Amino acid sequence: MDNKKEITMTGKELEEEIIMFLNEMSNKPGGKRTKPGCNINHGKGCALGTCVDNEPRVTPIDFFNEGMTVWIAGQPGGKIANIMRNPKVSVGIYVPVDHSIEQKSLQIWGTAKLVNIKKDTEEFKKRMESFGVNEAASGVIEEFVQMGAIPQDQEEKVLEMGLKQFNLIKIEPDKMVLLHMRPGKLPLKKTWENGIAKVKAAGL
Repeated sequence: MDNKKEITMTGKELEEEIIMFLNEMSNKPGGKRTKPGCNINHGKGCALGTCVDNEPRVTPIDFFNEGMTVWIAGQPGGKIANIMRNPKVSVGIYVPVDHSIEQKSLQIWGTAKLVNIKKDTEEFKKRMESFGVNEAASGVIEEFVQMGAIPQDQEEKVLEMGLKQFNLIKIEPDKMVLLHMRPGKLPLKKTWENGIAKVKAAGL
C-alpha cells in the first residue's frame, strides 16, 4: 500500500472523522424520565484539564457534543473557578488501551465559555433541554425527596436554586489530535488545526 497516499487527508475529512468519534463517545439524552434518578445515556468519560497560576487540575467527567464543540455539565467547583480565570483548557477522550484492536483517542486544546442561566438564558435553557440535563436533574431531586433529604414542598425551589448555580462548559477547539492505533501498522497521528489536517505515522 502507498503509505503516502494512505495518510493524505483533507481538513474536512478529518473533521468528519473527529465528529464521528465524538458522536460515538459522548452522552445522549435519555428522553422523558420514567423513574427517579439520572436517565442520561452516558457515553465514555473525558479528562478536562484547566490551569491557573501554574497549578494544573484534571477533572474526570462526561460530556456532550455538537459537531466538534464539546459541552460539559459543570457543578460549582475548582474547574469552574479555574475557567473563570483562564478559559484555555485541554480535554482527553479515550477508552482503556488495548493494543490487540484498532482504537482511537482524542486530545483537544481549546477555549472554554461558561454558559449559565444568568448571562446566557436562552442558550442555557436550549442546551439543558436538548441534552436532557433538565430531566436528569429533576430525577435526582425527586430521588432526594423520596429519601426524605428534601421536603416535597421544596422540590421546585431546590431545583431552581441548583440551576442558578449551574454552568454548562462550552469548549470550542483550537487544535485536535486524533491518535489512531492500528494493530500491525504504525499508529497515525491526525492533527486538525484551523481547518487544516496534518497526518503522519507516529514515529516518522
